Amino acid sequence: MHRPRIQLDSATALGYVGQTVLLETVWDAEPESFWQCVHIVGVLLPTPDMKGAPCFLAVEVSSSTRNPNEFYFDDICTIRAMRYRDRHGSGNVLGRMTLTHSEGSRAALPARRNSSTVPSNGSTGAAHP
Repeated sequence: MHRPRIQLDSATALGYVGQTVLLETVWDAEPESFWQCVHIVGVLLPTPDMKGAPCFLAVEVSSSTRNPNEFYFDDICTIRAMRYRDRHGSGNVLGRMTLTHSEGSRAALPARRNSSTVPSNGSTGAAHP
């Protein structure tokens, strides 16, 4: 089963223009999703009298031709903007956009403990194997 696709309105989509992003795309014919790093250069929003679906026009970072490709909104399940460079020069660091459909691990958080032997953060200070 594929992950749900994002729902973009025109104002939100236009906010991505000029951004370098990671896109996770899925297609019904493929069993796995596919990640691509692209620079969004435009948005195509068809009018009611036009054929076609809304899409980003984006240049893949790894492209040697630097020609834009279409990335249809219906195929995108995650989009993450590259926000800043780290100070150690190891590369770009990702900043998550609010339009992801990641719901987290849903793991239970540890119970809050606050005693003289166990601090409120739950740590006993002892090493665990």
